Amino acid sequence: MTESDHGHDDQRAPSSAEHTPDSFATAGNAPPTYLGEPQPGYPHPGYGYPPPAKPRRTGWIVAGVAALVIVLGAGVAIGVVARQLSDQPPKPTTALVFSMNAVSNACDLVDPAPLTTWSPTATGPPQHREVRLGVDGAGSLSCQIGYSSGNALDTAEILVDADFTTGDAPPSYDNWKRGDTAKTGAGMESGPITGIGAQGYWHAEIFGNLVTNTRYVLAVLDGNVSVRVRLNVSRDRDSSQVHRAELESIAEAQVRKTLNGLKQK
Repeated sequence: MTESDHGHDDQRAPSSAEHTPDSFATAGNAPPTYLGEPQPGYPHPGYGYPPPAKPRRTGWIVAGVAALVIVLGAGVAIGVVARQLSDQPPKPTTALVFSMNAVSNACDLVDPAPLTTWSPTATGPPQHREVRLGVDGAGSLSCQIGYSSGNALDTAEILVDADFTTGDAPPSYDNWKRGDTAKTGAGMESGPITGIGAQGYWHAEIFGNLVTNTRYVLAVLDGNVSVRVRLNVSRDRDSSQVHRAELESIAEAQVRKTLNGLKQK
């Protein structure tokens, strides 16, 4: 080959295969080809890319609806509770109809004369107790008087209690009634009594072998005071016995006397 031929080879024009689009696209320094481009080169902004995702508001909407439901539910619940409370009848307030302010000796309210039918002799001075808690009507008082006869087995005793209640405190009557009426068995009886106070009950017990012991209780609740009368009578078998009806009559009269003496003027 001649020298002129070598020079001609160095200056020859590139072949058409070297300028094909494929060779240009695969060149190391060429920009990448994007889907949808009409020609090689960098894409036009927004051209050939998928559209940007729109912000999702579904979560916020669901959360907002849930919060609204919770608020509405709480409001409904509060309304139901308020309506239920308003529908309840108001608690009755205890009227201060009775007071111990005018009583200095509880035994002044007690008439023990009926007991002398069985036992005429006093066993000692009357025992009384007054507890004053203030001028608001609270407090309590009690009296105990005992009698006997020539026969040491024949005795009679009366005990009177009056307890006052203020505010929402439970009356002593409730506790007395639970304790007495819970006793059951031979020789024990209980029942309601009407016509004295707002409510009342009686309880009787008879027990003993050589001596017949009879215990009779009458308690009532009236206004702000609970009154209880207890009669304990023991009789020798050879002595005349005590009947429940007799003790009931004595107890009823004593309860009325006590309530009248405690009524505020």
